[in-house]
Amino acid sequence: MKKIVVLVLLTIVLACNTSIQKSYTLIDYIPKDAQIVLKINDLEQTKNLLRDNDLIKNNSNTNFFQYFKTLPVLDHINQSKGLLCFSPIGKNDFEYTYISKFDASVIQKDSLGIKTIEAISYANKTIHKIKTGEAVFFATQQDSILIASSSKLLIENAIRHQENKVSVSQDLIKAYEVTDTEKPLSILVHGKRLKNIHDSLLPNRDLSGLTNFSGWISADASIEQNALYIDGIAIEKDSLSSTIGIFDNTIPQENHIAKITPVTALGFISYTYDDFNLLKRNLAFAQDRKLDNVSDDLDEILSGVSEIGMIFMDTDDILTLTSLEPENTADLLAGSSSGTYRGITIYNFNSSTSFSDIVSPLLPDFEANFYILFENHVLFASSKNGLQTVIANILNKTVLQQQEYYINAVEKLSDESSILMVSTVNHLKDYISSGVTEEQKKQWKDLNSNKYKIGALQFIKENNFAHVHGVLQKNVAKGSATSVIQATSTTLENKILTRPILVKNHRTKGMDIAVQDIDNQLYLISDKGAIFWKKQIDGAIMGDVQQIDIYKNGRYQLLFNTETTVYLVDRDGNDVTSYPKKLEKSITQPLSLFDYDKSKRYRILVTQGTDITMFDAEGKVVSGFGFNTTETSVTLPPKHIRIGSKDYILIPEENGTLHILDRLGRPRVQLKEKVSFSKNHWYQYQNKFTSLQKDGKLLQIASDGSISLEDQELTENSSLTSTNKTLVTLSENKLTIKGKTIELDFGVYTTPQLFYINDKIYIAITDIQSKKVYLYDSNAELFPNFPVYGNSSISLGNMDKDPNLEFAVQGEENSILTYQIN
Repeated sequence: MKKIVVLVLLTIVLACNTSIQKSYTLIDYIPKDAQIVLKINDLEQTKNLLRDNDLIKNNSNTNFFQYFKTLPVLDHINQSKGLLCFSPIGKNDFEYTYISKFDASVIQKDSLGIKTIEAISYANKTIHKIKTGEAVFFATQQDSILIASSSKLLIENAIRHQENKVSVSQDLIKAYEVTDTEKPLSILVHGKRLKNIHDSLLPNRDLSGLTNFSGWISADASIEQNALYIDGIAIEKDSLSSTIGIFDNTIPQENHIAKITPVTALGFISYTYDDFNLLKRNLAFAQDRKLDNVSDDLDEILSGVSEIGMIFMDTDDILTLTSLEPENTADLLAGSSSGTYRGITIYNFNSSTSFSDIVSPLLPDFEANFYILFENHVLFASSKNGLQTVIANILNKTVLQQQEYYINAVEKLSDESSILMVSTVNHLKDYISSGVTEEQKKQWKDLNSNKYKIGALQFIKENNFAHVHGVLQKNVAKGSATSVIQATSTTLENKILTRPILVKNHRTKGMDIAVQDIDNQLYLISDKGAIFWKKQIDGAIMGDVQQIDIYKNGRYQLLFNTETTVYLVDRDGNDVTSYPKKLEKSITQPLSLFDYDKSKRYRILVTQGTDITMFDAEGKVVSGFGFNTTETSVTLPPKHIRIGSKDYILIPEENGTLHILDRLGRPRVQLKEKVSFSKNHWYQYQNKFTSLQKDGKLLQIASDGSISLEDQELTENSSLTSTNKTLVTLSENKLTIKGKTIELDFGVYTTPQLFYINDKIYIAITDIQSKKVYLYDSNAELFPNFPVYGNSSISLGNMDKDPNLEFAVQGEENSILTYQIN
């Protein structure tokens, strides 16, 4: 049973690799002998999630992950939903079958001639042998369904089964129907054939404990950047004959074994129950013997116990009991003292009946020669050394229950379970590497599992099924109160074109990331680093993606423009009615978005050379705006500034004219002279319109039109940003915040950014030459643990509603990083 922990946890790893969706027609074509079925509800999202999962990303070159990555049919299919089924062929081999709605492109030649297709006739049907590169697979059309496989035999079987109307097992149908269609991936495993699956994957290992484990197991996979979770059920048909069926009519209890499990243990397995008489009757049935033939020597002891477990160690394994009445259990054991260790008595245990004889197949053969009592636990071992090791760890408080990584992992699980299995990831790697073929051994032994400490799997018995929950997650340190940690990393298909921008997520009340790649695909990425969707845009997005609530219902849309088009895209990546808005004349500046009174009466200003057009949120021209053209080209997007109770719209043009208008587009401030503009935007500072002149002088314009210049010893290409009370400038390598100057290393710096969040000011700047992000407070103090790695300007905000802020930044040329500031 020690080995069962490892294998069933292995299904968590299997759950991270591709597959199926809810379509009642697809299930009819599942091969009769399929032992694993991956149900893909969204193929593209599944691929994105798998690509960004830390464990898979860091081990993408292993044969196991490469196999799923290079399945040829998945590169040619255009259907988002499908079933990927695995059936045994021979003793230690599996072949796949992929089932989806028919997609003609799979069996058609490509324009480059890379794909070759050969038609084979079978039973009045056509089987297509498709070769693409070195890969070969077979496909046929059955009704409106595409069936593709690595095996011609499986295609022939599929044709015969349809001809003969072979029905799908009712247990599989039940398992299929309870999968969550909102999850991109679900996995169905035939529990009665788990041993076959194990032996095929790990031919050098034997695991008899998996024989007849359960009926079909149906689990939805949640694939996050640093974790893999499964949640589902195990369906029972002839329940008492299966391992899970042993817990029929028992009530799961709280698992306590982690309180006494040393951190050096390989793992543990825990079983709980509320009525030993019922459990014993079920055990006798599973053992195929009459209840009268099962010894009752240990009945009194086990009747006062809520949990039986086994702790697996490098040397001596430990059998554990959690007692409901410790004093009574101690009296029943009545062992003689065999010495003490660190103040705890070690007793001899003499019994003619072994625990494993009674609770088989739950526990392996075990020789209990000694035991100790600790609080409400009884621990048995074959030697004193094993018990001494456990005693030392308990007293030193180096047990799993007190480890952050264990606490974080079991937060995802129920407190009570019929079966709870926990294994260290290192032990899982060793088990797999010793079981696979010789050519794969090194890959598994060297698997990069940094910070993945444990995996856990639990079964909670209820009526004719059991709930299944599993977790395999990275231990991401919370960090100290002044730390900054990288939270996620998301890899895009292509190089990044625009800096990442945080946008509101009205569903989670947190924030997501919008970014565009060089193929002009817009991505929306979750706070966990998962890609929600990507959308093809007709060009490069100008400026930053902005947001409006067009329907005024708290649901925000993404607003942006390219050189030819204004887009408004909803939360799911769909165009909002009346958008996209295609314009005949080229757009020359990023659009400007105004919400004068924060009332969601949005105004959108689009600049086209010398022309300015104001639209409302629905994309209709606002006829009441009287300013529509300039003499020369507009050099910056129009800017809205409110000083006191008055609104001002600033529009600079190439000839040095600065228009300062009211809401209706009428002149509000008249300037007596033209301005030598720099490339800096206009800000409100000291209740004046503030920017830099081309020569680097601080340029301020009062509301009466008077102009003042101040020499702050800034060079010609200096940059500026501000609030009304805080001025930030960058001149070469000198960053000045509220008059305090910091001399940075020489580099190539982005324009300083100023964020005002929760009444606190943050100033960010990035050296894109050395790829370092700096973050300062309003007193020009660098935040602890900065700079951090990054390659663009940042976007700062609260992405997940906890007290800490996060920011998004470009990492490598095709990756987005998020950091959390604690």
